Amino acid sequence: MRIVKIIALTAIAIFIGTAAVNAADTVKDGKTLYLGEKYKCFSCHGEKGEGGKGPSFKGVGKKHTAPEMMKLAAHNCPPTGACSPKDISALVDFIRTL
Repeated sequence: MRIVKIIALTAIAIFIGTAAVNAADTVKDGKTLYLGEKYKCFSCHGEKGEGGKGPSFKGVGKKHTAPEMMKLAAHNCPPTGACSPKDISALVDFIRTL
């Protein structure tokens, strides 16, 4: 029985570690997209999300859930063209860190 618990706890630890790495990767990808030339998010929202021509993103991750932000992003941005769901998800993951 003890070996089963050890295996289960190890599997959980690996899953959590993988999820953390994947989350870090999507945040990194989102930052790259945010600062990149494809969507130019920074041109309206500032390089650090401080706002400018567009609204500030500072603290939005504490005010809105990721699904709420996905819905808002899908309807409002980017004005430069359609954004794939994968890109929107990565952008939202990054913006939630601001």
